Amino acid sequence: MSAYYASPGGSPAAATAQEELAPVLVAFAGSAPQSRLTVLIRLLMVIPHLIVLWALAIAAYVVVIIGWFGALFTGRLPDFAADYLAGFVRWQTRVFGYAILLTDVYPPFTLDDADYPIRVAVRPGRLNRLAVLFRFILLIPAWIIEAVLSYGAFTLVQIVSWLIVLVTGRMPDSLYQAMAAALRYQVRVIGFTFMLTSTYPWGLYGDLVPAGPTGPVGAQPEYEAQHGFGPQPGDEAQPGFGPQPGDEAQPGYSAQQPAYGAPEPQEAQEAQEPQKAQEAPEPHEAQQAHEAQGAQPGYGDPQGWVTQTPGEPQGWSTQQPGYAQPGYGQQPQPEYAPPPAATGLASWWLVLSSRAKALVTIFLVLGVLFAAAEGALEAAVTSNTVTAAQASSQLQAAAVPVNSVLSSYSAKVDACNGQLSCVTAADRTVSDTYSTFATQVRSISMPNAQTSADAESLASSASHVASIFASLGAATSVTQYQNIANSSGVQQAVSQVSQDYTTLANHLTNS
Repeated sequence: MSAYYASPGGSPAAATAQEELAPVLVAFAGSAPQSRLTVLIRLLMVIPHLIVLWALAIAAYVVVIIGWFGALFTGRLPDFAADYLAGFVRWQTRVFGYAILLTDVYPPFTLDDADYPIRVAVRPGRLNRLAVLFRFILLIPAWIIEAVLSYGAFTLVQIVSWLIVLVTGRMPDSLYQAMAAALRYQVRVIGFTFMLTSTYPWGLYGDLVPAGPTGPVGAQPEYEAQHGFGPQPGDEAQPGFGPQPGDEAQPGYSAQQPAYGAPEPQEAQEAQEPQKAQEAPEPHEAQQAHEAQGAQPGYGDPQGWVTQTPGEPQGWSTQQPGYAQPGYGQQPQPEYAPPPAATGLASWWLVLSSRAKALVTIFLVLGVLFAAAEGALEAAVTSNTVTAAQASSQLQAAAVPVNSVLSSYSAKVDACNGQLSCVTAADRTVSDTYSTFATQVRSISMPNAQTSADAESLASSASHVASIFASLGAATSVTQYQNIANSSGVQQAVSQVSQDYTTLANHLTNS
């Protein structure tokens, strides 16, 4: 397994020796027909992968922490960390791409690179120690964009996409491109988080392809044809597509090499150069000049991918039967030449049509709306929780005087020694306390309808007790006092207040 793309022989040392920025590359094969049955049960089919990825993610977090310290002190990610994290990102990307219906091919259970319609390539290099130290701070803008994008692309839109593919058996090209762009940006954020690249996440709206064969706008020199990868010195540039006389590579899938685009043995190249030098036309000189101006060794085609013809942009292959679909990356743009179709297994370039770019914008808008709605919902829930706690606290405070006057009532009556005026005075004190309690309960803001109803029941019960004690306090004779006490059911009324209080307190606790 190698974490590095387009490095001669797959050597980590050779790959990390390059100091140029190398973004995380993600190749997509394009929209293709899918089985409606697998689309219907897609989420069930990825469960085994999700279980494995859960275990791999635990190890990945540990490796990231170790790798962070290594990168902070050495300026580069340790080889073992780069290998494992790159493999984890590849596996995760394949599974997620399969889950969101970008391919119908079941992902393999491997950390290694595989011939799959969705491929990931990274080339770790030297890291800025200061950027490593403040990695999480630097990631805040990218995380915000990625979160908003995920809210928009992988929620409601994903459900609509699933229904479309389930009915038609295929994802529309523009929707495929937009979903691929969202996934690629997500993968690039993860790659930057894992320190697999120094290149800040970019390319949400795809790659711009100029009219020349130099590569996507903003691409690093590594994207161009390199020595030992793709066109070799002495190749004759011919119109059309296909292998030229003297080329060793054949159309279709080339022989497997130890790494992506591993160069030919030096002896074989030296043996070819004298013969090709005699028949090389002017394009050979242009190719040499192109290489001398900044082409770097190590950025050719990954192993098992179709070879490139001279003058063809790196990463785009000649027409082969397979995953290429009409419309994927074929929308002509003003002042730009129409890009070649993605063929073979996939293309490292992701060119979005105008409709796909509009869909990406819609993803972002929907993401903002969904995030705002979720925030409002959480604020409402939090507000209800705070209100319930506040209401409970206010209720307990209002009940303190009631408990105090009831606990001292018997002692005060006994101290009266049968004097009616003394007893009625104590009754009036109890009446005033319950009346105040009822008023306070009605003034407390309750979090929901249930607690509001409970509060009203409690206030009514307290008011009833207040009226009974007010009648007792107004008695002018012992006989009248005893008649009121016997007919009012004062003890049951006080018990009802206690029961209603407990009910309200329980509902506030559970709100």
